[in-house]
Amino acid sequence: MRMVRTLTTALLGAVLIVSLSACSSIGSRLMKPDPPVKELQRDSALYFRDEWQPNVEKVRFTRDGSRPGLGATWCVNAVATIEGSDYYVIIGPNSGPGFVGGTGVPPEAPTPAPHLPLTVIYSDGTSEVIE
Repeated sequence: MRMVRTLTTALLGAVLIVSLSACSSIGSRLMKPDPPVKELQRDSALYFRDEWQPNVEKVRFTRDGSRPGLGATWCVNAVATIEGSDYYVIIGPNSGPGFVGGTGVPPEAPTPAPHLPLTVIYSDGTSEVIE
C-alpha cells in the first residue's frame, strides 16, 4: 500500500512537471510576441490623445511597459501634460487610461478640441513631436 502511494505521488509529480513545461512551450508558440516597446508606447500615446484626451500636450513614459498578468493587455506608466498640468496615467494602445498617483483627472477637452502637436518622450530617453 505504501509503495502504491509513493508511485502515485511520483507519477502525479511527473505529470505536473510535464504539463507545466508543455504549457509554457506551447503558449510561447501560440502567442504572438509583442511589437517593440517604442512602437507600443507611440501607439499608446496616440490612442490616449485620439480617444481620451485630445488636449494632451506631452506624454512622457516612465517605464518600458508590460503585460501585468495572464491575458492582460499591454500597458505602461506615463506622465501626461494636459493644459500645463502633469497627470500620472497608466495607458495602453487598446485600453482606457487609469489616472493614478493622486493627481486627479484632467478637465474635459473643449468641443471641438484643439489640434495640438503631441510631444512623446519614450522610456529610452528619445523623443518625437507628432503633428
